[in-house]
This record gives sequence, C-alpha cells and structure tokens, in this order.
Amino acid sequence: MQCPKAVIFDLDNTLAEAFQPPKHELSSRFERVLTLLPTALMSAASLSRVEKDFLPTLSPAAQLENLTLFTANAAQCFDRDGTSWKEIYRFGFTREDHDKIRTALFEAVEGTGLDTSAQKYGEQFVDYEGYIAYTALGLGAPSAERKAWDPDASKRQELRRALQEKLPEFDVYIGGATSVDVTPKGINKAYGVLQYAAQKSLPPGDILYIGDALYEGGNDAVVIPTGVQTISTTDPSETMSIIDELIATCS
Repeated sequence: MQCPKAVIFDLDNTLAEAFQPPKHELSSRFERVLTLLPTALMSAASLSRVEKDFLPTLSPAAQLENLTLFTANAAQCFDRDGTSWKEIYRFGFTREDHDKIRTALFEAVEGTGLDTSAQKYGEQFVDYEGYIAYTALGLGAPSAERKAWDPDASKRQELRRALQEKLPEFDVYIGGATSVDVTPKGINKAYGVLQYAAQKSLPPGDILYIGDALYEGGNDAVVIPTGVQTISTTDPSETMSIIDELIATCS
C-alpha cells in the first residue's frame, strides 16, 4: 500500500455491521485517520442515521473539519461548518418518481418469484430522500438472518436486473445483504467520488476507496471506473486491519 492523498470509507459492513454503530476499536482508528488524511464517509445511510449511530462514537477531540459526509449513496453531501454540518448539494425524487419506483419494485419481486415467506422485521420500502431501497427482510432484521438470506447475492442480482429493465431512467444497485437501491440516474457513489476529488483538487487516482460491495452490481463497484484506488473488505474486522496498514503507511 502507498499512502493516498485522501481516503473514502463505506459505512455498513465496512466500518460497522449494517445498521449498527461501529465498535470503539474501529472508531478510534478512524479518528487516527482523520489526523493523517482528508477523509470522507460515503454511505447509503441518511444524515440522521450517521448523526445518531456513527458520529457519537467519535471522541470530542475528533478532527471533524477533515471529514466530508456523503449520505444517501452520495445523493447528498455535507462539510463540517463549526459545530454543524453544511449542505453542499442534495438530490431527491418527485412524488411521481416515488410512486413509479414503488410499483416497479413490487412487480419485480413478484415477477422474479422471489421467496417472500421469510419473517419481516419492519418496513421493507424506504425512501431515504436521495435513493429508495427495498429491503427483503425489513429494516430491523437480525444480522445473522440478513447474512443467511442471500449469501451469494444471486437473489439480489436477479431482482436488480428485473428492476433495472422496468426503470431504465433510474439506476439500480445491490445495497446491503438483503436490499436493492434505486438512485437518480448518474447520482451514485461514482458521482460522489468525482465531487470529492474536485473539492480536494485531486485526481481520483490519488484517493483510496474502501468498501465491501466492490463486486459486480454492488453499490461500491460504480466507483471503479472513476480511477479511484480501491480496497475491498468483507467486514469491520478486516477493515480494522486495512486501517492499521493505512496508518502505518501514512504516519
């Protein structure tokens, strides 16, 4: 590994288990990275979830002025401005978009014959005001059940293909372990990488992206054509090892 000039982290299944706060040992490493490099968090999570589950795990001394937040799959961007987060840009959906996507999602689920008999844990269709997600087991599903539902991503790949055919004017990606995401056309993590590179006056090749969904169809894989450096991780434990190497290289 060579030291990049900036680094971007995915959140769910990269810095933390999906929909969970990161553990202290990872947050402390993340804080160390903030002292060394301009850093971005680029997640499907909403700003409210980042403020609820991620930021409170950092100490009051964390150098948040070095952190940029890209939320809702990079449909929204925020920089630190004193004690608050200043909006840099924001994309969203119209009511007509929302209704069309919802109808297409449930038609695609039925058309692919996806098994819907598993227990549901809360809302399945969620508008994150920047992207829309369908979560097969619901937002509150236990981690073990999420991981066991589609371990080879075949269910999500089939659903993604069917949904993309129905919604050519949008982009569709695999999200978390049980979900697919619909985003405005061209507004995704690749867009976020290019925006971040422009903000920092860096070529994308000088930036490192670390995420768990860099496989085909994953919502991290779209960053690869930008030329950004990438490291794939499987879970937060592996991410800790990657961060340790990054800190050692850049210190």
